[in-house]
Amino acid sequence: MPVKEYGIYIAYPPMSDLKKEGLGRYLAMFLKGAEALDDVRFTIVCPSWSKEALEELFESERVSSLLFTIETPQGAPYVLKFFEKLHQRRKNRKGRWIVNLTRKIKGYSREFWHGVASSAVKIHSVPDIFSFAGITGVKLLAVSIVGVIAIPVLFVAASIVYTLKTLSKSRSFQRIVSMLMPSAGNGFAMHLFDEMHRAELDRMQSIIATLDFVKAWYCPVAFWPSFHNIAKPRLICIPDVWPTDFPVGFAKNGDRLKLIVDRVGESIYRADNLVTYSSHIKWKTLVDHYGLRSDKISVIHHAPNRMDEFNKISPINPELSLKYCKALLLGAIRRSANYKYSKDFQNNEVKYLFYASQFRPNKNVLTLLQAYLHLLRNKYISHKLFLTGNGDNADVKEFVTRHRLQNDVLFLHGLSTSELAACYQLADLAVNPSFAEGGCPFTFTEALSVGTPVVMARIPVTEEVLTDPDLQQVTLFDPYSWQDCANRIEWGLHHRDELLEVQNKAFEQLSRRTWTDVVNEHVAILDRISQP
Repeated sequence: MPVKEYGIYIAYPPMSDLKKEGLGRYLAMFLKGAEALDDVRFTIVCPSWSKEALEELFESERVSSLLFTIETPQGAPYVLKFFEKLHQRRKNRKGRWIVNLTRKIKGYSREFWHGVASSAVKIHSVPDIFSFAGITGVKLLAVSIVGVIAIPVLFVAASIVYTLKTLSKSRSFQRIVSMLMPSAGNGFAMHLFDEMHRAELDRMQSIIATLDFVKAWYCPVAFWPSFHNIAKPRLICIPDVWPTDFPVGFAKNGDRLKLIVDRVGESIYRADNLVTYSSHIKWKTLVDHYGLRSDKISVIHHAPNRMDEFNKISPINPELSLKYCKALLLGAIRRSANYKYSKDFQNNEVKYLFYASQFRPNKNVLTLLQAYLHLLRNKYISHKLFLTGNGDNADVKEFVTRHRLQNDVLFLHGLSTSELAACYQLADLAVNPSFAEGGCPFTFTEALSVGTPVVMARIPVTEEVLTDPDLQQVTLFDPYSWQDCANRIEWGLHHRDELLEVQNKAFEQLSRRTWTDVVNEHVAILDRISQP
């Protein structure tokens, strides 16, 4: 049987942690679903800086390397390599010569440095330094220094992924950044960041042009309009477009928000074939908001995302498996952002609520915190609240500090897949208050797969999948009411077995759909659009 080759396009910027991106786990489940298909194989093309992260992600998710090939440009930019070294040594106070150097070079015009940046990010080997026609004298020296040594400091400051606070607590580092950044949102460093990404996309395009055996291409998100430069049939996934629905919350990103929305809009309007996870996104977002023709858009629902395979002991030993989960939980707690409190944490019988999510405006974390505060102080529950988002989120941190919840709300950031599974399994209740998602949140099946009941926000994409009225009654709450959220959590804690019984019936029914079904439905579209 001939094997059909399809391509997957990934173009995250440098320093993106794919383990924290919803795409990462989705892509892992997608590839695992292809394991049962003998006639399909995928080639992933990604930036040079993403290959190692993808390999680590797939290993942690137990995705067979036989299912895919990763193609990437050779050699990461020297700018990025130096930054990674700098990041490793960020607590080293040496290197004041950099401060003195930056004071001297700051006098050059912004136009001069923008030109230097555009050239410097293209340096991937020493001969590249001398390959720029028309660059001589001071500018050639500047390109060399910038490309190999100096500019990573600027890139750090403007990186979407890392903020100054999370990158380093070093005062000298922050002084350098403040000296070199013209502004936080529209400076030279942001220009450098974009130039580095743009140069890498061009290198990826050169690789794609050589992959004649790939019949059609799939892009699992809408952030990268460059996907449409591929001269082959293309299918793009639009999971959601939440900055357009929550502009106030996302507006804290300033001009970057407009850039992201513009890129998503360009990706949507240039697309000939689109897929999304729910009918709600298809009709309300893509047809009504963006005005697309409905026949261009296919809906492919998720399959259940199971966690039970990550905390089993072989041969099967439930008692030993439970001990393993408790050890994983303690390890995660002791690394939490609440380090002063949690570093010597010993209670592996701790009772807690669990919400696994990043902190974005649509995730509705403050409503959950308000509900938890009420339950803790007025209903006297003894549970802690474990969150996987970054504890440095300004709004969340302010709420926790103001209400003295530092020892009650723990931020278990950077969990491995096994730790995530353990956190789900040992929780008394999983919670998801999200205002909006692209599809029914993975929380429902992730938690139930390890025997933990769930309460979630009542949103259209969830009601689309969890259709039973009795199930909705005991599971869902109004995401705009912290009181309703608190009431549903309290009821779930007091009626845990009853809730679990109702939800297990729905989970059993949902489990009849597999990730192989999801892959087959995507492949059917890719087959159709690649027909001559």
